[in-house]
Amino acid sequence: MTRLQRLKPAFWDRPNNPGSHGGLNLKHKWKLIVLLTSILALSPLVIMTLVDFSLTRRTIETESNTRMLTSLQTLSSVIAVSLAENPSISGARVLWYDDFHRLNTGPNNDLFLIDDTGNLVTPSFHYGATAGQAALDTGHFSETDGIVNLQIPDGGTVLAGYAKIPGTPLTLVQLRPADWLTDLWLKPRLKLLWFLCVSIVLILLSIMGMATYLVSRIHVTEGRRVEALHHEEHANRLASIGRLASGVAHEINNPLDIINQKTGLMVDLLTLGKETRPDRRLLPLAEDVLESVKRCGTITRQLLDFARHMEPSVEPVDMEEVISQVLALVETDARVRGIAIQVAPIPAVPGFECDRSSLLQIFLNLAENAITAMESKGTLTIDVSTKKTGHVTITVSDTGKGISPEDLPKIFEPFYSSRSDRWGAGLGLAITYGLIREMGGDITVKSTVGKGTRFILTLPVKAVRQPASDGSLQLPKNEMPVTATPDNDSKGATHVTEQ
Repeated sequence: MTRLQRLKPAFWDRPNNPGSHGGLNLKHKWKLIVLLTSILALSPLVIMTLVDFSLTRRTIETESNTRMLTSLQTLSSVIAVSLAENPSISGARVLWYDDFHRLNTGPNNDLFLIDDTGNLVTPSFHYGATAGQAALDTGHFSETDGIVNLQIPDGGTVLAGYAKIPGTPLTLVQLRPADWLTDLWLKPRLKLLWFLCVSIVLILLSIMGMATYLVSRIHVTEGRRVEALHHEEHANRLASIGRLASGVAHEINNPLDIINQKTGLMVDLLTLGKETRPDRRLLPLAEDVLESVKRCGTITRQLLDFARHMEPSVEPVDMEEVISQVLALVETDARVRGIAIQVAPIPAVPGFECDRSSLLQIFLNLAENAITAMESKGTLTIDVSTKKTGHVTITVSDTGKGISPEDLPKIFEPFYSSRSDRWGAGLGLAITYGLIREMGGDITVKSTVGKGTRFILTLPVKAVRQPASDGSLQLPKNEMPVTATPDNDSKGATHVTEQ
């Protein structure tokens, strides 16, 4: 994984499916937040920077032009005083030629005198050193001193400042590059441009960080909302199945009772009647019918247990006594299968209270599932811990065949069973799941194929129960759908928990 992928927020690659519950395009929301916030935050900074550049440029240009013009006017006054006694052009050439020739050392300072026809009186860097050579068109100059833009012989543009020499036909001209004023204000401002760039980068990073945090919170909230909707759908399905199962079980029980009675009577007649010798095939067939009726009765009883809601009877419960009672019910089956049962020392749980009958049913379902999963040979382990404050943690583990990752997310669904025997109706874990959630507890499953399965129950010490109101077993409102996630405790294991 590259660094860029690590920095990518969780919602960036989130699929956008408008048809699902989570149809928000969070990536688009993030971009929109960053764009709008950046415009609002950076616009004043950029506008203030542009205004500052413009005002600075105008101020420096005005000040520099004023200084240039003032210097020319001062120098023209000095020249006028020097030429007062001989105000001729030849006199100016004699007096100032060498001085101007020395001053004109480069394009940044081209200072020279011209007469009223625009001919050179003193040498010029741009126009040459020959006196009397035509240089400028005086039509560009106004009657008053000023500064204009001129084009020089090499095709470039210069800034020309001029000042009339009082009492003479001469004009003092100074040429400077057109961009010399730009250098005066732009170069210092370019140094401040780094500060502007750093500020923009920091502001953008802050905006993106804030947008990422806010959209991530939306992502988490949206995920919870979607999970809550899935839970609501799951709870509604359970309620519908419960009502359907209750009706079906009641309707089936009546004909089953009749079949059971009539078949039992047939068996009695076949075994007690001495005047006739019945066909030997009839008695096994009748016993098969009774066995099938027994199986149907077991399934309908589980259906009723799944659908029926009994008022809880919360009372103080001795955990060791309940586990002993459950083990007494399954130890015969375990002994026949060669399964060892190990119970770690059970700590005292002062003040533990719950619905005793529900707790018995939970333990009995888990123990029977564990024994069935091991078939023959293996170990059933029960461990009780009180390390979590205010809660009791019970672990029921086996060394059976385990549950595949594909089946794990489905094990708590009604009527789903991975058992191959014909007695499985797929309601045991569904009932267990609902009872634990009614108590305010939690259940997780960790399983490795070929190594075994471990159920971890967490129950509150003080009873918390939420009875259903419509006569069917329902899940608490804060429950989320069951999903499968990797188990870090053992290689290849899978962890099932409520999200």
